Amino acid sequence: MLPALALILALPAASAPGHALVIDIRHASAAEVESYRHAPGADWWIELGDSLVVGGAAAPLRALAAEAPLRGELAEVDRRDLALRAIGCNDEEPAPGRLLARGGRWQLRLLPAGGSLPAARAGHDEWRRVQAGGQVLARQYRLDAAARAAPDPLILPVVQRVDAARWFADVSQLASWDRSSYGSSGIAAARDWLGQQFQQLGLAVSQPSFTMQGPTGTISRQNVIGRWTGTRLPDEWIIVGAHYDSRNANGNSVSNTPGAEDNASGCAGVIELARALLPFKPRRSVLFMCYAGEEQGLLGSAAHVSALSSAGDLAKVKSVVIMDMIGYSADGTLDVLYESKALYQSFLDRFAAAAATYVPALNVTLSTNPFGSDHMPYLNAGKETLLAIESDWDVYPHYHSSTDTPANMGINAQAMGGAILKTNAAMLAQLSGADDRIFADGLQP
Repeated sequence: MLPALALILALPAASAPGHALVIDIRHASAAEVESYRHAPGADWWIELGDSLVVGGAAAPLRALAAEAPLRGELAEVDRRDLALRAIGCNDEEPAPGRLLARGGRWQLRLLPAGGSLPAARAGHDEWRRVQAGGQVLARQYRLDAAARAAPDPLILPVVQRVDAARWFADVSQLASWDRSSYGSSGIAAARDWLGQQFQQLGLAVSQPSFTMQGPTGTISRQNVIGRWTGTRLPDEWIIVGAHYDSRNANGNSVSNTPGAEDNASGCAGVIELARALLPFKPRRSVLFMCYAGEEQGLLGSAAHVSALSSAGDLAKVKSVVIMDMIGYSADGTLDVLYESKALYQSFLDRFAAAAATYVPALNVTLSTNPFGSDHMPYLNAGKETLLAIESDWDVYPHYHSSTDTPANMGINAQAMGGAILKTNAAMLAQLSGADDRIFADGLQP
């Protein structure tokens, strides 16, 4: 989480100076959040998950500052010098301006007075001005949640099959290889190992190739697909995916790219979800997928969407679940962000409700401002899709580094990854129709 600002930041006066508060709403009620939004003197606000930024007239907002739990306070600030920046999972470059608040893969940044918006870099970031009025970029599910449902006895056995220690062992195995899509031996070894894991689970394995631009010319890379054919509805497909390629601070490097959190964690999660679901013989077909080329611009997932379209199979895809960085927690609090388009708000809500029922320790934030990971090609193709990502990914100190190793994911990794995977298992059991069979006595995990 963004550390609280210790001092009021005295900023140069602009043409329309005002005041702004960064309020900690982790423990606020829905009514309290609403009261902060519409506090006397407030003329704009931005909700960023567990932070609420409120700006407006100085005197009344100073009065609110005496009552609300603050993370920061800004004096003499012009709203026109503030900007919202969406950040993709493959961005590591320093951004201009001062970071004021973060949440839902968005940052609120203070730019130099009177300056223009920074140029967006496709797939890395996106910039917006802060407008008058209010906007929700990410919302804590608990603020709007209905009463928690009791666990479904046909879903619970699927959830209970998720083994966080087994998942972490797979993270460690994947992180033993350099998996840059610009490399050769490391990513090929990981690709073949993934195929072997799917094959051992009884899946039909394929490794479709796609071309991408390498540092010295065109190269061919492969996605890895483990296909389960549904027992009753084989032409209705669910996709579970994550990228298996990795990188470090040098995007062209092909060595020292362990990529444990980013994204051995998500790719190992695909395998673990296959283990959880398959004993229950899903009625719908499930494509368990690991993509290459994500770090170079979502190339593997885009290639898969293109292949689906060319084959006339896009209409068969009913739902897509993507995982990217699911194992790091900065403080031991288990927080996840699920994001999609507003069109699929009910899809997001179902995952949040599943967390409340099956993994109540998991704090869920929802965003309908998606950006910058392998969910985007599917969303852009009109498919019901979401991304699962832990909420501390952008403060992970080993992000895109040669030190992104399993050990550096921290002591909370298994708890964090296990919580997200159990939530996803509960929802995938429903989506795939793996919820209609009682677990067979004596079946080994």
